[in-house]
Amino acid sequence: MERSATLTSDYFSWKAEVALPTGLGGHQRLWHAYFDHRTPRHLLAGFATALVDPEPVSRGHYDVPHSHLVAQVERGAQGEQLASAHEARLKASRSAARKARRSAALSTRPPAPAAEATTPTARSR
Repeated sequence: MERSATLTSDYFSWKAEVALPTGLGGHQRLWHAYFDHRTPRHLLAGFATALVDPEPVSRGHYDVPHSHLVAQVERGAQGEQLASAHEARLKASRSAARKARRSAALSTRPPAPAAEATTPTARSR
C-alpha cells in the first residue's frame, strides 16, 4: 500500500496492490485499487479495515487463485444440511406467496352490494 501526497496541497492518493513473484525476478499483479482525495474517508477506512481483517475470506471450493499458497477449510453447512436448509427456504417462500395471493384476492374483491334504501317519497299532486 502506498500513499502519495504533495507538500503544498491537500491532494493525496492511495494505491493498494497485491502481486505474486513470478520466480523470474518480476511480479504478477493479482489486483489493485486506487483512491484519491475525492474518495470519502469512510470508504477509505472501510477498505483498510477489510484489508487487514485476519478473518479468512469465504470463497467457493476450488475458487481460489494460487491455491497452493492457501489452506482451504470447509466451514458451515455441508451436503444434507444445505439441502434441508434449501427445502426449508423453498417451503417458507411458497407459504409466503400463498399468503400474499390470499390477502391480495381479499383486498381486490368488490364490496358486496348494499341494500338500497327504500324511503317513501312524497308525491306531489
